[in-house]
Amino acid sequence: MEQDKLQLQLLRSYLDNTQITLQMAHYTKVGANWRVTNMMTDVNRFYFIREGGGWIHIRGKDYNPKAGELYLLPAGMKLSYAPDNADPLGKYWCHFSATVGDVNLFQMLDLPHCIQVRDEARLEKQFQRLLELHASPSVSAPLRIKAVLFEMISEYIEQSESELHLAATSSTSKINIVLSYIERHLAEPISVEELAKLIHFHPNYFMHYFKSMMGLSPIVYINKKRLEKARRMLATTDLSVSAIAEEIGLELYYFSRIFKKQSGLSPSEYRKASGKALIEDDEMLGDL
Repeated sequence: MEQDKLQLQLLRSYLDNTQITLQMAHYTKVGANWRVTNMMTDVNRFYFIREGGGWIHIRGKDYNPKAGELYLLPAGMKLSYAPDNADPLGKYWCHFSATVGDVNLFQMLDLPHCIQVRDEARLEKQFQRLLELHASPSVSAPLRIKAVLFEMISEYIEQSESELHLAATSSTSKINIVLSYIERHLAEPISVEELAKLIHFHPNYFMHYFKSMMGLSPIVYINKKRLEKARRMLATTDLSVSAIAEEIGLELYYFSRIFKKQSGLSPSEYRKASGKALIEDDEMLGDL
């Protein structure tokens, strides 16, 4: 149970730090030239099948696409595909990057390559919206594109939740050790040196490695996790603010200061806004 909770926290950390960019989006009725063998993909791909048939091979498995299926084909994997010449495939598709630091998100997550979409009309509208925005000159279009893509990825992950795991690869095993340690020791002082020692890295190299994997320095990441935990506790428990500061390993004065800097509210103000009854027996510093 504890291991499941820890894995959930790690998955949330990866998703919380994900950056996403759309590269292309279209609807295509494929022709006979839609055919490759063992092509190493350099982008992530969504294929939403609407009509026809064909063949896709990825990670040692063959798929025969059918209407209503959504395929997630991650970058960095060998991909083969071909059309059904008698009934060519029609699909919405997009190419996109999704990275945590310098690493592809889908190298960190183990997800199925195909799902049967529960709400086909909704996904079709999302793809149509993506196509409109991709062609739009609006200054806000890039933000709206990210919103649609994040929604599509979120729904794919939620529908695949029973099969979702952290990927057990050499590129993620070390960072998982570090992130697990941080999750378990938020109430204690954590130094870069001790984190580096966990995976036998020199501290200077570890700093570069951590930022390349997570997009943040270790200290910024640790404080971010501490404040996330504090916000949850302020909103869902009756613990005093000083007790919450202790739970996340920070002095009350420093906790109050950085909480207000990051949230725009003091801990007491945040608790009031969340609707949780205040316990202020020791929050003299809460409004600093």
